[in-house]
Amino acid sequence: MIFKDNYFANKQFLVSGASSGIGAHIALVLNSLGAKIIAIGTDEKKLNLKKENVKNQNNFITIVKDISQIDALDKWMIELAKKYGSFDGAVLSAGIQQTAPISSVLSVESAIRLFNINYFGNLQLLKGLIDRRAKSNHGASFVWISSNSSIKAQKGLTNYAASKASINIAVKSIALEIAPKYRVNAISPGFVMTEMIEKWSSIYDKQYIKNISNKYPLGIGSVEDISPLACFLLSQDSSWITGQNIVIDGGGSL
Repeated sequence: MIFKDNYFANKQFLVSGASSGIGAHIALVLNSLGAKIIAIGTDEKKLNLKKENVKNQNNFITIVKDISQIDALDKWMIELAKKYGSFDGAVLSAGIQQTAPISSVLSVESAIRLFNINYFGNLQLLKGLIDRRAKSNHGASFVWISSNSSIKAQKGLTNYAASKASINIAVKSIALEIAPKYRVNAISPGFVMTEMIEKWSSIYDKQYIKNISNKYPLGIGSVEDISPLACFLLSQDSSWITGQNIVIDGGGSL
């Protein structure tokens, strides 16, 4: 569907990973549709730049937080709800990538940090949001960003794929626990051009991008391809959808 201006008026959403990439774009789109956004990220400069470009600056609150520090994140989330008011949902987009073959896979410590951000940190935020003390509104919808790496084998992504696969099965169990009051779903994007890809330019060079593009029937994606699905899952138009992992990858996993 096509969302009209102010479709999400009087709604409040939390977005983790809002400094850049998919999370940032979803936060900007939701704001443009009238929602109040609590944007969480690790890069204060990038968060402030995003705020400068939003349609409704008064409805875009930025908070610097490293969710790899998972202790008491759920309690912190409850305090945010008390401070800013009840939420109508969230987009759990915070994540990092780790590329290394199993023969030289990085240290256990680095793997734990990856899981803390991609899985446990976001899980703790969600735990806080569904706590009765947070008073999230009835019908609230939560969208967790996974990856098509969780369903399609790719070299060098052992830990990353495992962290994303954890999301896919978790949303099924959580959906059963929180229904019918709340909903939760996952989105698994394919290869999307983001700042994170540019940061890893030593790996994702021009030839790599060309090779990947040839494997995608509809070409590689952009953040603009993902936001409409996130908005749909947050909206009441998807009120009968929960516990699902929806792949959006231009046919890359076929």
